[in-house]
Amino acid sequence: MMARVTRVWACVVACMLMAAHRAHTQADSSVAQLGLDRVGSYLSYTTVEHARHGWELGGDVDVGSVKTPKLHLLVEGNFLHADVHRFDAGDIPIPGSFHDFSVSVAARYSVAHVKRFEPYVGAGVGLHFLGTDIARSQPIHDQYTGAKLGGEYFLGVSYDLTKRWALYGEVRRMEVPPASRVTYRLGFFVRL
Repeated sequence: MMARVTRVWACVVACMLMAAHRAHTQADSSVAQLGLDRVGSYLSYTTVEHARHGWELGGDVDVGSVKTPKLHLLVEGNFLHADVHRFDAGDIPIPGSFHDFSVSVAARYSVAHVKRFEPYVGAGVGLHFLGTDIARSQPIHDQYTGAKLGGEYFLGVSYDLTKRWALYGEVRRMEVPPASRVTYRLGFFVRL
């Protein structure tokens, strides 16, 4: 499993590097244009439906703005791990955990920029690759395996530490049954 995750991350990084090589960085922030703008990473506490002890980590790449400098496109990679909290017919707990590796595309709209603070909202779609160590004999095993399409929406605020570095906090709802969840992210990003 770890080798598969490593290969997927290597492909994502290779795609980002190719995009960075071809893209032009945004020199003028008053004009919307595509180009590698920022790179970030985060860690999340996650409340997952029918699960407990959820945590996520991941990163995103801002590939520039479209239509207006306030509307940015993001490419994201995310890894979730949680313990299943479901019960068998006789109220016997089903043991096991599951993971969700996802790759998504999202749009983020900056609502305002007040001093060092920048509140924003956004939405996106992603492809989720679920896997589990739940025994195959359990009827829910197949629900937690395979590729599934999901949607997400979020709101957050970033805080500029310097002109290049910033921290952010975010609340995100991800709809991908049976691993639908709310995440509370803390992260940072660096502007390129």
